[in-house]
Amino acid sequence: MFSLTLDLPTSACLLGTEPESLLQFIHREQVSGVLFFADQPKISIFTLANLLNTTPEQLLDLLEDEAIAALIEEVDDDEWLDAENSKAFYQSLIAKTAEEA
Repeated sequence: MFSLTLDLPTSACLLGTEPESLLQFIHREQVSGVLFFADQPKISIFTLANLLNTTPEQLLDLLEDEAIAALIEEVDDDEWLDAENSKAFYQSLIAKTAEEA
């Protein structure tokens, strides 16, 4: 299930500040939409959207884009095989498995 709250470091990053500065701001301004679990704040995406003067939908789109970009970056340097090379690789795996059996 998707969470509608973000941890303090992620929230601070979105706001362009340090986690400790954000925590001080939350306490000083008594920001609503902040939940504390075992002294760890979780900030509502609705609160973050309000602080950023945007909509929750736009914030979620941004988070989704960032997550997709991170996934793409993870596999960006991976070697891709064309159909012929993929078939040869697959057949070599089958042969190796048959030998080990």
